[in-house]
Amino acid sequence: RCNIAGSIRFKKLMMAGDYGKAMDIAKAQVEDGAHVIDINVDDGMLDGLAAMQKFVKIAVTEPEIAKVPFMLDASKFEIVMAGLKWCQGKPIVNSISLKVGEELFKEQATLLKKHGAAVVVMAFDEEGQAATEDEKVRICKRSYDILVNEVHFPPEDIIFDPNVLTIGTGMEEHSNYGVDFIRACKTIKEQCPYVKISGGISNLSFGFRGVMKIRESIHSVFLHHAILESGMDVGIVNAKEMLALSEVEPEIKEAADKLVFNTDPDATDIMLELTRKEKAAIEARKKGGVVEVKEKSWRDENATKRLEHAL
Repeated sequence: RCNIAGSIRFKKLMMAGDYGKAMDIAKAQVEDGAHVIDINVDDGMLDGLAAMQKFVKIAVTEPEIAKVPFMLDASKFEIVMAGLKWCQGKPIVNSISLKVGEELFKEQATLLKKHGAAVVVMAFDEEGQAATEDEKVRICKRSYDILVNEVHFPPEDIIFDPNVLTIGTGMEEHSNYGVDFIRACKTIKEQCPYVKISGGISNLSFGFRGVMKIRESIHSVFLHHAILESGMDVGIVNAKEMLALSEVEPEIKEAADKLVFNTDPDATDIMLELTRKEKAAIEARKKGGVVEVKEKSWRDENATKRLEHAL
């Protein structure tokens, strides 16, 4: 990914000023099937404004990269604008939201409309981030009404991001985050004609970091339902790592379904057990050995359960 926050390799290249090798990462993303290149150079130790300008200036001269749209991603609006001025075609700006207040929101949207850019609108407002289905729908509908009715922003250039949040954390209040996103997508599409829906998919499975097979299986189940049933249009993913639903192992698919839709109170524990087994398999493969599957034993239980077994 051409994103400092999401790729250690890209971050090292940008910090070293090696834009040539950074371009190779962008080319590889396109070759692996990416439809859009996400560019983020946010880092406290880097001049984000200068880095964004230079990266975009070089990228637009590379035919293999410039054939796809750019998504300019930054926490500071001036960094986005620096890249936007050097973009050809229609880029996507990520992102604006109502958390800055209505007036500044309208001002930023007006500037982006002037440059002909599409825009990602986050489900944030003055009170914070939308977490539940109702909050996601309410904030997106309010943003839509302001953009379309007051700014006269083309609705087909609006991409809502209703916040993909982490599931499988062990905290009950996080359990519905996956299904809430999927349901909110459908309602937003119904209430806000012509808009697109996007999301950062890696957020969903942060609780299972280090085991890509488990993470991508969860993503596959989530995307299948979000896209086919609720009309999600765009996902920020690593195109090379993605799994088709048919490639997901049946046992992992069943566990992922339970986790995403929160249909089983033990869904997180089931997925953590599958993650443990997959980690053991990865270690065994590294050593060139076979995978030892440890059967669950009464000796692994707590003291009360061990006493019950003994009696």
